[in-house]
Amino acid sequence: MARLIDSSLWVDFTRAKSPIALKSFIHPWILDPVAVLSEPIAFEVLRHATKPERVKIHQQFSTLPLLPTPTKLWRDTATLGEKCHDKGINPGSLDLVIAAIAIHHGAELITFDAGFSMIASVSALKVNVLKRPTA
Repeated sequence: MARLIDSSLWVDFTRAKSPIALKSFIHPWILDPVAVLSEPIAFEVLRHATKPERVKIHQQFSTLPLLPTPTKLWRDTATLGEKCHDKGINPGSLDLVIAAIAIHHGAELITFDAGFSMIASVSALKVNVLKRPTA
């Protein structure tokens, strides 16, 4: 099964000020042979990266397979958003897009964002919410 590495891990891993212990914790997930990337995650990470960070990020991203964006992405995302809304859950739009891509490909989403657990509670999303090390 593919493991889709969420933006929350990438941001902490690529940010210069992130503690070494945190980067060391994330490193095996990024090097996992089944780690993959999606376009919305790349977008989220790159849009706030500094110029020097972007060079390294593009290099890292180029080593990972990219999950193709499904042709039904927007319909699937809308349906997922409706299911969440019906249960009183209000995730962000990009989180719904990322979840829809993971569901479509049967990929497990690896994240620090506990909000994805709520999406998983109303869908087929497979999610592994990691806890950041505390020092």
